Amino acid sequence: MYNSLMKPRKFCPKEILLSLTTKCNLRCAHCDIEQHPRLLSKRDALKFLTASSRIGIRRAGFTGGEPFLALDLMCAISKEAVKRGMLFGRIMTNGGWFQTGDELLSALNRLFLAGYDGDICLSISAFHCQNLKKCASFVRAAAAVWRRHDIVSIAAVKGAKDDQTRSKLAKLSRILGARLIAANGIPVAIKNENLFVRISYIGLSPVGKASGLKNGWDGRWFKDDLCKGPGNVLFVLPDGTVKPCCGYGADADILTIGSIKRDSPEELIRNARENRFISSIFSSGLHPIREHLEGLGVRFPGKTSNHCFFCHYLSETLPRPLLDRYL
Repeated sequence: MYNSLMKPRKFCPKEILLSLTTKCNLRCAHCDIEQHPRLLSKRDALKFLTASSRIGIRRAGFTGGEPFLALDLMCAISKEAVKRGMLFGRIMTNGGWFQTGDELLSALNRLFLAGYDGDICLSISAFHCQNLKKCASFVRAAAAVWRRHDIVSIAAVKGAKDDQTRSKLAKLSRILGARLIAANGIPVAIKNENLFVRISYIGLSPVGKASGLKNGWDGRWFKDDLCKGPGNVLFVLPDGTVKPCCGYGADADILTIGSIKRDSPEELIRNARENRFISSIFSSGLHPIREHLEGLGVRFPGKTSNHCFFCHYLSETLPRPLLDRYL
């Protein structure tokens, strides 16, 4: 049923998403990232960026941990990306990593001079515990440095504590002297005469530390999108390991497609396409895997509307011998 509705495709990444470090100044209630001092190797990252640009991968973005805690590396990679004619996606930041206003302005100016001209996305929700006054300072400073009123956007987690998230967004808008704009009761932007901050939402996957926040088996099946959302990227972890997505299943061994320390971008793409689990997700979706496993007698705890949660269940919770029978 699901195959007939999908147009088959292959894993074909157009972006490198670099997790520069797992270090972070926050300890958020829903985050399972294990923090350690390791940084992504500058030499390996620049070599891989160059090789990727040669095969037509045109976009680069940054995440963490907190990427501004690896500012030297982020600036070095940005300079190389500009030199290679690449575009930028976004930087994911909590916006509260700095101690002083001078430190904030110095960091943003360094990044600007390195040539970064993509978006900067603040993670703000009920689960993030940063100081909103710092976030407001970050928004104002970034808009001033890049001279763009819309340089900063917000990504908020939805699916639990949504009222608290809305309250935080409303408080941030007041600190900025701006209006919180809503559509159908959902905040979509913060706006004043000098700023326009778009708000988007990421569905909470209740796995790991977040497993007690909501029931992931919410009674309805997700619609397959062939991992258009968090997937179809070369997601590089600080140790050089590469995954095909940045979703909640990214820690799973079955989603490892290689390492930038030993594999070229072409080899990583080939590895992904030869991995039956990954290639199935990107070509026909997760539902055919579910249907096949049900045909083998597997009974799932329920239905879920979150495809990242279901992928995590398959890769981390389902007994591997059962999944291997599909593979």
